Amino acid sequence: MPDSLSTAVILNPAASGGSGHRTWPRVEAELSRRGIDFGLFRTEGPGHATELSREAAKLGAERILVVGGDGTLHEVANGLLDGSVPFPPLAVVPVGTGNDFYRMVGSSRKIEDAVGALVDGSVHMFDVGWIRHDSGERHFVNLLGVGVDVEVLRARTKFHRLRGLPQYLAALVWTLATFRPDSFRISLGPESPGEEPESFQGRTLLAVVTVGPSIGGGFHVNPGASPEDGLLNLFQVGPLGFLKVARYVPRVIRGTHGDVPDIRLRKFVSAVLEREGGEPFYFEMDGERMPDPVTRMTVEVRPAVLPVLLPRRPE
Repeated sequence: MPDSLSTAVILNPAASGGSGHRTWPRVEAELSRRGIDFGLFRTEGPGHATELSREAAKLGAERILVVGGDGTLHEVANGLLDGSVPFPPLAVVPVGTGNDFYRMVGSSRKIEDAVGALVDGSVHMFDVGWIRHDSGERHFVNLLGVGVDVEVLRARTKFHRLRGLPQYLAALVWTLATFRPDSFRISLGPESPGEEPESFQGRTLLAVVTVGPSIGGGFHVNPGASPEDGLLNLFQVGPLGFLKVARYVPRVIRGTHGDVPDIRLRKFVSAVLEREGGEPFYFEMDGERMPDPVTRMTVEVRPAVLPVLLPRRPE
């Protein structure tokens, strides 16, 4: 690896069943076509992108191109957001399963656009979420989830031949057959000064906190969400029968569920999540199931801390 570099490429070759590996030759060709010198950092397993992003920043990388999915971006951001190293702006070639991040920030799926942003793109500052729990703290670039979503991640491996939204739907149907919702207490801090805090509790089929509008490759759970408004967004639903789930899913995909009484949508700046009775629970962040359960979690927004290089729009 060079002593210093201007552009670092963090490649997850295993993303989405090997899509990262298959996409890399096209990315490399575009980098060469544009005359961009780069250092290549290949991930070798879970958590490795966090180490690689710190290494790239220490080497003085002025920009980082992430070739991977939302989970890879999650790791890269967590390697840089602790403040121990400079945070160069990120560009992304989305090759994951869900790829909700690139949709959220308004990037492009085209390789030439993502690589071109390294040369003449504009930097936009986006919000992230931050959590603190029993054993530490961590950031998420789009999604924190508890409930059925955690088990859906387990089931997605059964449908590895599918991608994006179809894979999520198949895994959801499979999981709903046996899933039993736990009881959660969720306490929200006020959206703005002068407002009253809100708290509710009960059995929860799904609760997700997002920075942007979509999860799972295109479920628009929080259609009014923006990664630039300094707020986080809650989607919460209690226990539902299969017929109601089937009725609501198309509306959630389209983002037209704002008037559904069984679904709670809220904006907030801080929150506390815990199981009733203090029992531990598992959670997921940015499409990856976290390995260890927690008993209590504080969630906050960190406004405008994530620099992302986006292709310049035509004037």
